[in-house]
Amino acid sequence: MTFLSIESVLRTLNLDTPRGCRNALTAGAVGYSTYILYRYIIYRLYLHPVNRIPGPSVDWIPFMGNMKTILLEEPPLPQLRWTEKYGDIVAYHGLWNSPHVLITDPEILKDVLTVRHYDFIKPPDTTAFLVRFIGNGILAAEGEAHRHQRKMLNPAFSVQTLRDMVPLMSVPAGQLRTKWLNGLRTDEWTEIDISTGLSLAALDVIGIAGFGEQFRCVQNAGTPRANRLADAYMGIFNNDFSSMWVLGFFFPILQQLPTPYNRRIRRYLQWMQEDSRQLVERAIEQHKNEPEQTSNNLLGLMLREIDETTGQQTTVSELQNQCLTFLAAGHETTSVALTWCLWFLARHQDVQDELRAEIKTTFDDTDMDHPMFTDPLHSPSDYRAEEADIPNYEAIHQLKLLNNVCKETLRLIPPVSLTNRMALKDMILGQYLIPKGTVLIFSPMVTHHLKSIWGDDAAEFRPSRWNEPAAASISPYTYMPFFAGGRQCIGHRFAIIEMKIMLSFLLRDTKYTEIPGMQFQKKQQVTVRPVPSMKLRARKI
Repeated sequence: MTFLSIESVLRTLNLDTPRGCRNALTAGAVGYSTYILYRYIIYRLYLHPVNRIPGPSVDWIPFMGNMKTILLEEPPLPQLRWTEKYGDIVAYHGLWNSPHVLITDPEILKDVLTVRHYDFIKPPDTTAFLVRFIGNGILAAEGEAHRHQRKMLNPAFSVQTLRDMVPLMSVPAGQLRTKWLNGLRTDEWTEIDISTGLSLAALDVIGIAGFGEQFRCVQNAGTPRANRLADAYMGIFNNDFSSMWVLGFFFPILQQLPTPYNRRIRRYLQWMQEDSRQLVERAIEQHKNEPEQTSNNLLGLMLREIDETTGQQTTVSELQNQCLTFLAAGHETTSVALTWCLWFLARHQDVQDELRAEIKTTFDDTDMDHPMFTDPLHSPSDYRAEEADIPNYEAIHQLKLLNNVCKETLRLIPPVSLTNRMALKDMILGQYLIPKGTVLIFSPMVTHHLKSIWGDDAAEFRPSRWNEPAAASISPYTYMPFFAGGRQCIGHRFAIIEMKIMLSFLLRDTKYTEIPGMQFQKKQQVTVRPVPSMKLRARKI
């Protein structure tokens, strides 16, 4: 009976002869081509409601939308140009001509990021790409899962917690200063790889302050396999991988090819999974035996938290995912911000000299040669701020120019220049219909460069602007280096105090300047990195 039914169907569709099959295949190909033409060209470029929003015409390459322009120019030049031309809500097209809406209007941003932020999620392809590198932690979580994780993590990022972490963060800063100074002289300039050094130091900060672990990335720099986690993150975020990184995001199938790049990435991801699991297991064991030793790092504090509703502690898997998030997002964003900050200071010697003088008023008594900065056998539990006269959290935040320099750096080059969200339902934003599934783009780097907000010198590094009323009273939905609302980076205070400590140690007795003729480009990966790797000249003072 089954075979008779199949034969009947074949005869009905005229597929019981070779000619019938050819005709059916031709019809199928025509139908599929028509579907592709309608969905990816006619509908997305002409009929989709987003096309009623003003914006640029697509580039000439089929199915690439405006991606050619975006990929070939430095961030945020295309989006900034479109915003200045078309207004604070702009439509453009991504890969496969998918409609995107760029929003810079602070009132709409407040509505999306705060008032209705659970009506939007990261697009699934973005989440799938990021989870490979940052784990399924708070950055990837949505809805109730995000709300729960945020609630459980808030105590670990409180101001009181950060006060206790100042000596921990100071150790890698002091170690990097010592390493650089050992290669410098007072009578001549020496080239330093700023990008690499700061990445290693930021990983050490996460190791000590995040997990109570000595990664010793700065001390073991250049030693293969000295620390697999450090090797993995340095490899993954290496500038050499930037083109494959971009291609892998837009064409996920490329991630499955057996290329040398993909094999290296898979090896790094395996190391990250194995070693982050071991971090958590060691912390759990230590917390059982010596709970007082885990009270001054993020992982230890997370182990102590109990959900008031369920009475449950964070699971091992959840802890591991948060660790992966802190490792990737925490070290990469801060090291990139510090890299650009030292570059700005190297280009503005007057600001650098003034900042150094301010730092000395607070850090001049700090014992930079204390064993906690030079002795690798020192345990994180032995780090005491008073032993080395390290200024406290409040004293560091009272350094006004240091605060302005950090804010101005994060204004000009916020490490994460844009993010995206996808609408979960049809809605009206401004005067436009935004259909369910539409991708919204928010770019701090665009709003931070608008002359209509910051004046004609919006593209200039001028820390003194933060002493002026206009900047001092700026909206949190206009100046948002860590974004805003319910999805604001939970570690923003951690990053700021880390930046300030690192700059204070590295500037106190070292002067930096540009290497004549050396040029850098801003390249968008997960963060905005300098390509090639940032190098500066330095000498002892």
